[in-house]
Amino acid sequence: MLPLHAFILILMGRYSSRLYVAYSTYYALGTLASMQIPFVGFMPVRTSEHMAALGIFGLLQLIAFTQFVRSLLPSRQFTLLLRVFLIAVFVASLGALVVLTLTGTIAPWTGRFYSLWDTGYAKIHIPIIASVSEHQPTPWPSYFFDLSWLIWLFPGGVWLCFRRLGDEHVFVIVYAVMASYFSGVMVRLMLTLTPVVCVCGGIVVSDVLSTYLDARRPVVEESKDATGRQRKASGETAVSDGTNGMTTSGEMGC
Repeated sequence: MLPLHAFILILMGRYSSRLYVAYSTYYALGTLASMQIPFVGFMPVRTSEHMAALGIFGLLQLIAFTQFVRSLLPSRQFTLLLRVFLIAVFVASLGALVVLTLTGTIAPWTGRFYSLWDTGYAKIHIPIIASVSEHQPTPWPSYFFDLSWLIWLFPGGVWLCFRRLGDEHVFVIVYAVMASYFSGVMVRLMLTLTPVVCVCGGIVVSDVLSTYLDARRPVVEESKDATGRQRKASGETAVSDGTNGMTTSGEMGC
């Protein structure tokens, strides 16, 4: 989700040094940390499922390099150099990926990966995966029984994210769309949908409370009458009686 989020921000023209530093740090440290697990090993750099994250990391390095070159060259020369450079890098990267996949250095996509995108793939090619109960498509009642009343707040939270549309809101929208699709493919992937449903529900509740609930402490105004005594404005006003000089209280607004 994080590489997809970074890629969408780039397409939206929201590239910044903050995005470059955040994703580069995340990818470098996260990949090195995951490779310390014996079961994982070199899988993050030798499987096709992880190539998208590596590609976004390389794309950010290219964008940062072009931003640096732009500050040194005139605009006309920079445009020509940028086109040649991007075409050359794209062709070289695609060719290297194809060669490494054909030679077996990078493992191809597995059957479970294909079954996430094509719901009928496992039934035809890998029946043992389709035979597991938690790999079955999610029935509609599961959404209502598992998510309870948050299922009604989930669309409202996504709509509020579209209204504000900051960088963090883009991530919530992307997460909501992808998790909604994958949760319908397998029952067990409802676990991936639950966090974003809770986040969107919290956004809706927070927006409603901030709109209709005023948590500020009321300020009590004090006034003095003719005798110098303090009288609190608690919904009553003093009305002077012109005959005997005494005061009688009447309700405000009468």
